[in-house]
Amino acid sequence: MTRTVMTYRVKDARGEELVVPSLRDLHDLYAHGFLSDDDLVRAETSTRWVRAGSMRALDGVRELRAERPGRWLLVAAALVALAAAIGMLLV
Repeated sequence: MTRTVMTYRVKDARGEELVVPSLRDLHDLYAHGFLSDDDLVRAETSTRWVRAGSMRALDGVRELRAERPGRWLLVAAALVALAAAIGMLLV
């Protein structure tokens, strides 16, 4: 049994289109911030455009993106504390 990979088209606010070879690639682009919630997406077999932010296939990615700022703030604070501790040891 061969598995068919669905390709997707993405249209940004300027109307520029991008062909994305798979849902996994679409997921990665969204996860890394290359696609915004307002970008339009449609599967190759569809004529209907939907906002990336409303796609169920990207729900988990949205949750991870929402958590990131807090996580990075915690990492930055830990690095500052580590640098301060090292600085105290060297004095």
